[in-house]
Amino acid sequence: MEAMFSCGRVAFAIITILCCFTSPAIACPFPERNLLLDFKAAVVDEYNTLTSWHGFNCCTWRGVSCNLRTGHVSRLDLSGFNLEGNISSSLFQLARLEHLDLSHNLFKGKFSPPHNRKLKSLTFLDLSFAGYENYSSLDSVWEFYVSLESLSNLASLEYLSLAEVNISASKEWGEAVGSLSNLQQLSMSDCGLGGQIPNSLLNLTSLLHLDLSDNYLSAHIPAWFENVTGRLLSLDLSWNENLGGDISFIGQRKSSLSLTSIGLSMTAIKGRIPSAIWNISCLEHLRLSYTRIEGEIPASIGNLLSLQSLDLSDTRIEGEIPASIGNLLSLQSLDLSDTRIEGGIPSAIGNVSSLKSLYLCDISIEGEFPVSILNLSKLVELDLSYNMITGVIPASLDSLSSLVSLDLNANELNGKIPSTISNLVNLRSLLLHSNSLSGLISLSVFDNLTSLDRLYLSYNQLTVNIDSTWIPEFTLSGLALGSCNLDRIPSFLVTQYDLEYLDLSANSIQTNIPSWIWNLPSLYDLNLSCNQLTGSLPSRQTLPMYIDSLDLHNNSLEGSLHLPLAGAYLLDLSMNQFNGSIPSHIGAYLENARFLSLSRNNLSGAIPDSICTPYLQVLDLSKNTLSSVIPPHLTRNCSSLSVLDLAENHLEGKLPAEWGNITNMHTLKLNGNHLRGVIPSSISEGRSLQVLDLGNNDLEGTLPQWIGKLSQLHVLVLRSNHFHGSIPRQVIGLPNLQILDLSGNHLSGAIPSNLTNLLAMVNASQNNSNHLEEYSSGGATYTNQIKISWKGWDVEFVKVLFILKCIDLSNNSLSGSIPFKTGSLQGLIALNLSRNHLSGRIPKTLGHMEQLESLDLSLNRLNGNIPLELEFLSYLEFLNLSYNMLDGKVPHGGQFLTFGESSYLGNLNLIGIPFTNISVCNNSSGYGNCTSIERIGEAKNSDGEMIGWAVGLGLSYGLGFSVVIGVLTLNKRVRKRAFDFYDVVILAIDGCIRG
Repeated sequence: MEAMFSCGRVAFAIITILCCFTSPAIACPFPERNLLLDFKAAVVDEYNTLTSWHGFNCCTWRGVSCNLRTGHVSRLDLSGFNLEGNISSSLFQLARLEHLDLSHNLFKGKFSPPHNRKLKSLTFLDLSFAGYENYSSLDSVWEFYVSLESLSNLASLEYLSLAEVNISASKEWGEAVGSLSNLQQLSMSDCGLGGQIPNSLLNLTSLLHLDLSDNYLSAHIPAWFENVTGRLLSLDLSWNENLGGDISFIGQRKSSLSLTSIGLSMTAIKGRIPSAIWNISCLEHLRLSYTRIEGEIPASIGNLLSLQSLDLSDTRIEGEIPASIGNLLSLQSLDLSDTRIEGGIPSAIGNVSSLKSLYLCDISIEGEFPVSILNLSKLVELDLSYNMITGVIPASLDSLSSLVSLDLNANELNGKIPSTISNLVNLRSLLLHSNSLSGLISLSVFDNLTSLDRLYLSYNQLTVNIDSTWIPEFTLSGLALGSCNLDRIPSFLVTQYDLEYLDLSANSIQTNIPSWIWNLPSLYDLNLSCNQLTGSLPSRQTLPMYIDSLDLHNNSLEGSLHLPLAGAYLLDLSMNQFNGSIPSHIGAYLENARFLSLSRNNLSGAIPDSICTPYLQVLDLSKNTLSSVIPPHLTRNCSSLSVLDLAENHLEGKLPAEWGNITNMHTLKLNGNHLRGVIPSSISEGRSLQVLDLGNNDLEGTLPQWIGKLSQLHVLVLRSNHFHGSIPRQVIGLPNLQILDLSGNHLSGAIPSNLTNLLAMVNASQNNSNHLEEYSSGGATYTNQIKISWKGWDVEFVKVLFILKCIDLSNNSLSGSIPFKTGSLQGLIALNLSRNHLSGRIPKTLGHMEQLESLDLSLNRLNGNIPLELEFLSYLEFLNLSYNMLDGKVPHGGQFLTFGESSYLGNLNLIGIPFTNISVCNNSSGYGNCTSIERIGEAKNSDGEMIGWAVGLGLSYGLGFSVVIGVLTLNKRVRKRAFDFYDVVILAIDGCIRG
């Protein structure tokens, strides 16, 4: 009986199924079909995604779903259909619609449901990326709008996504959204939201997911926000750069321990990470990068067993990486780059077998390659760049068989590149540049890497061998072989049609640039600088139309200037032999230019008015033979200009009376021309100026007092002009000034006594930065170069180091005594008051200037004794007190033991003057033949200024090693300064500066 009953149930089920299959399909109501066809008629369907929209039953159309019981259209999913045009109001008549997804289309017009509440069933609305954005103008324009006020009628909404939608027409977005009390998920990323976070969000008591990222929210995160986050599962406020406060609002309520995702990257939040965060056991994603978060990562991070991604990059996090990070067995992505973490990588990281992405860039990792990383067999991306990793690249690196990207650039790795790298067959990006890798390597060793896309080997000690017949198995988008001892441009590049970036700089390539390079269809960034290239640039019609960056500086190219047809953002053609004039219509090719350097060529003629364009940041035309006047409205169109360098040309006439758009300028160099007249007051608007060099011209008048308003000035050079009158006290009140050169004028009166206002010179401590700010765009860099009198020489410094602090008031008609407060300038390295009419005694307080290396008080009327306190100047290398009226005994302690007769000539009443020249080298030291100070001077006169300087400095290092070696060994501060100056010398000799 029971068996018969079971068989009956099976039979009934079969009959039921057959009836379902044989019954007529449910069809949508005819009015709803017509509403959809009205929508179709209003849009442009270029990709034919709506071709199925025909026939009687709209429930079978693509993207349309109906209620299985009633047949009413309940779901419309048109995401990614690439539809264009306006959204027909017919959609708003679909009264039973529950789900509407129009995301990722190109709609125009306004989305504004009527107030008739017909869409009362709608619970899901996704309009993210639904609109058309017009990029035809300089500023993109949205052509699709959403009225938030109209959305308040959709009372049943549970999901609302408006990412990258224009809601600018809505006045109170918070009030409109706050009325949707049933919302569980709200995404308004990149909607142009501004102001504070509205408290109307408190009304959203069902909210679980909130995304307000990539907007303009500001002020502090309010205290009441903890009542919102206490209910959330995910929160994303990232990329609101002015949104500040701390993140104590997380963890204040026990319910916030349910958060699975926290995104606060690129905000202004600060303070420590609340300890409660480290106890959110369900947390999967924590992103706090590019914030002012500080403190250490606690051992309790090991509690986050569900954590999949952790990004604390570019924060103030410090301390060590705790070993408990090895407990995070679900972790797939870890980024601690550019933090203050130190102490290396714990071996426990090798336990995180799920890790796919590891970014530990610039966190001071020392020692050999961390072998624990080799246990991470699933690793896809590894970035250990900008650290201090030494030793060789381990041959067992090929154990990371899933690796797609490997970045070890800017470390201290040495030895050969292991051949086992060729076993990483999934590798697409291999970045090994800026190390000390050595040996001969053939690019054919990478033939197994058929997916290789980027290969960077520049600036090692490698010799790269490329057979002229070799054609690789891979297709590159980026290749960097700078300083790889190449003697020709590799011929295989002609086959690399996808090549976008090519760097062959700092090699020994002696040839014309082959014509096929200009025909590579994808090439937009080309660097052939610092070679020995000859010939001329091809005609403008042959150059690529869309090249973005062209760096050919420091070659032997000649002929006329030819620029790409479309505007590149970087053009560096400096240090070549180009001649002729700058094309008058050059501005037409610089529409997008940020960096333009034509310095150190043979260009002549006038500077075109059109050369300054709206986006240009650096304009360097120095060291040519340009003539005529500076165009009167040169800077009018340059609203972004930071650097204007027209130095050492043949420019003449008066300075332009108006300097428009100078507000953001940092460097203005017009020195070494034939400019005349007075300094125009319009330059006073340059409140951001750090370098102002008008030296070696024919300027006249008195020094303007408004210079004192340029409070950011680090360098003021007005030397060798015809200025007269006194030195304004305002000039001596510039707090950041580190170089002041007013030499070679007709200034008179006393030296102002308010020297203590020169705070940068008073302070002997060093700035954390090494040198004055450089201005970079792409791969090119503008570095301020300043020519000053240095220890009796005219020297051009190729970098303005922050330790370089000098005053030169020589060759004027200054009178009175040397101010007593001069001794307060304890950071000063060079002081030159020679060739004036100064009188009185040398202040004893000069003995307090503990950093002083050069002191020149010659050719004045100073009298009295040489203060014994000057013996305390342990860095003093150059002293000239000649031709004064000094008397008494010459000190014989400290550095005075190194000064010869030339330091005291013309002081007839001095006693104990040494009559022998002091040698600046030592035969026994191994630095060559002894050369006297006078002979260094002769070398300058006979062989040229720069050679004399290099010889002089080189010999002074010989003296340094023989006399001060103990100080350099024991005193880290002194050693750092010595090698900083050494860096300047090497850069000057090298002529090809690496960034």
